[in-house]
Amino acid sequence: MKRTLVSIAAAAFAALASAAPVSVTIDDFNSPNVGPLTAALGATATVLDAVRTTSITTLAGPASGNGALVKIGADTFPVGLLEVANASGRDAEVELSWNLAAGLLPIDALNVQFFLEVVQSDGNATDLAFFMNGAPLAAFAIPGNTANQIMSFILPAAGFNAVVGGGVLSLKVNGDTGWDLTVDQFGFKYNTPEVSEPASLALTGLALAGAVVASRRRKS
Repeated sequence: MKRTLVSIAAAAFAALASAAPVSVTIDDFNSPNVGPLTAALGATATVLDAVRTTSITTLAGPASGNGALVKIGADTFPVGLLEVANASGRDAEVELSWNLAAGLLPIDALNVQFFLEVVQSDGNATDLAFFMNGAPLAAFAIPGNTANQIMSFILPAAGFNAVVGGGVLSLKVNGDTGWDLTVDQFGFKYNTPEVSEPASLALTGLALAGAVVASRRRKS
């Protein structure tokens, strides 16, 4: 009977601590198609569609010759990706923005992270900067030569309420001169309790009480 009591208690406390992982994809880059989108030196080119706003600004490099470009969707290889390519000696900043509905992340979400499925980056480190309604959220880096890896970046607690409230989420991507990056999907992942804490405590108490009753009945 002691083993039964221990097993029931362990199961109850495991339920209390358990959390179900949830993923919310913001953009899978399958559609709408964008590009090849290019910009002259010192200029910005922008495309606004039903899913996102995409822009590229050429910051440095020769005034002529191959430049920098961004493609999304059908023109990528394989199709359905975000591709950014900078020619040798070129540096461009790419910005993507999405309109997020209020409540996309639940208020009780735990361990909220951005995730980015990186198909390929070249040898240059790539910088990521996240913004919500124009205010900085966080900044991270993707190491050079990252391939076929889902990378996660923690959403700081200070920015959580801003995301929950909804608005414009922006991602600016830049890197060392000549940087290239290919991404498959982008979004949030988080944990949410399967059972609320008061309910879990109640279940734990009921389980222990039931075990005690069962024990007394067997002894009698």
